[in-house]
Amino acid sequence: MRKLLKLLTAACGMVVLGITAMTPARADDALTLKMAHMWPDDPNDYVVSTGKKFAQEVEARSGGKIHINIFPAESLVKAIDTHAALRSGSVDLAVYPYIYAAGAIPEMNLILLPGLWKTSQDVFDFRKSAPWQTIEAKAETYGFKTLCWIQISGGMASKVKPINVPDDLSGQKVRGAGKMMEAALQQAGASTVSMTSPQTYSAMQLGLLDGLWTSSGTFGSYRLFEVAKYYNSPANYSIYYTIEPIAISMKAWNKLTPDQQKILTEVGQSLEQQAFEAAKADDLRVAKLFAEHGVQIHEMTEAEWTQWQGLFQKVSFPKFRAEVPGGAQLLEQSIALYHK
Repeated sequence: MRKLLKLLTAACGMVVLGITAMTPARADDALTLKMAHMWPDDPNDYVVSTGKKFAQEVEARSGGKIHINIFPAESLVKAIDTHAALRSGSVDLAVYPYIYAAGAIPEMNLILLPGLWKTSQDVFDFRKSAPWQTIEAKAETYGFKTLCWIQISGGMASKVKPINVPDDLSGQKVRGAGKMMEAALQQAGASTVSMTSPQTYSAMQLGLLDGLWTSSGTFGSYRLFEVAKYYNSPANYSIYYTIEPIAISMKAWNKLTPDQQKILTEVGQSLEQQAFEAAKADDLRVAKLFAEHGVQIHEMTEAEWTQWQGLFQKVSFPKFRAEVPGGAQLLEQSIALYHK
């Protein structure tokens, strides 16, 4: 009996060894990262799509060793808290509007400073400028770094009347794009309401807002064409642009090997030109959506842009210089790039 038990035990051991040999070894060096963003999972939103492409390409280039789980629609962190979550490391990666970090990094107010940029190309070129490198260094010191530049044009939707030039603002309740813009809108006679993008639909629907500035992609993703009557499209010119890059927590970054860092960096940079072209296409797509829902469309002209810039040069530029540490030098460097 004992001999039989020994034989059975040996046989079972061989079976176990055989099963183990046939089972792929667990990749102990595999890494899973969490990526957050605030938008609905809209396949037509190029910002969302760029985040997905980034995750797919990183996994492919790493041979499956780096996997990225995406959490859309503020399901992992509220948009306004994203920079703090990146800093703490509770979020590894995020696609989000950098202006939400301006309370912690005042220099970030530059990226939403109205009247600084006139065209999409101006913004795309800015990513390699000295002023941006200064801001990027501040972000890395705070707790996150940029992997992929994604930019968006800002348009204007309204309910009561078209808002095409500063004189149209008198008596209107509007949501501006950052405090630098809000100060100028108030100077022109508007009252301003601050809120994040996910709150804007209900605010327009309930009459808490007469109009709002936000990005083309946000107008589309949050279906604001359902609650607006007029749309000022940024297809040619815009008074403001914003950037919503793919960022990585410095805590997550510092845990990566040099090879892993190289993969994430190269994938991010490889997607920037695609994202830029998609941004321009999105301006047209969103204007078409508004038109299809019976909204009156207007495309900002250069003459109108000049009127707006006069307002922002008078109010927003001095506010930036006064309130942002080193703001005067940062702004002058940026102005020199585009206003020669």
